[in-house]
Order: sequence, then C-alpha cells, then structure tokens
Amino acid sequence: MDALNEYSYIWESDKDKYALLNDELDISILYLNEKEVMFFLIEDDELSDSIIAKMLESGNKVYNSIDELQVDIDIR
Repeated sequence: MDALNEYSYIWESDKDKYALLNDELDISILYLNEKEVMFFLIEDDELSDSIIAKMLESGNKVYNSIDELQVDIDIR
C-alpha cells in the first residue's frame, strides 16, 4: 500500500513526535510538538487503522487518557 508508506515517518524517523490516545471512544493519532498536542486526522478509515497498527507494532507511545498525556507533556 503506497499510501501507508507515505506515512512511515510516523513510526520510524519521527516516532517520538507521534503517539496514540486510546480512550473509551477510539484510538486517535496525536502529533506532539513541544508542549502543543494536535490530533492527526486521516479521513480514510482503512489507512488510519493501518497506520495505528504500524504505530503499535513499532512501539509508539500510547496514552490511556488526556490526563496521562497532560502529565507527560508537563514533564517535557
């Protein structure tokens, strides 16, 4: 899947800048830039699911709540 390869930086070279938020609603991709957090929206559900799977396989950080994320961001 070529589209998936376009996003490989998320779980490879920029792995420390991308994390997952696994809350009660869904798993979301986050972009972390110093103390700023942005949701990384991918409108193609199949592609998004594939990216999330790659992130999990590669060991990207997973947060279970916004509170957990906030504590980690405040420490940075």
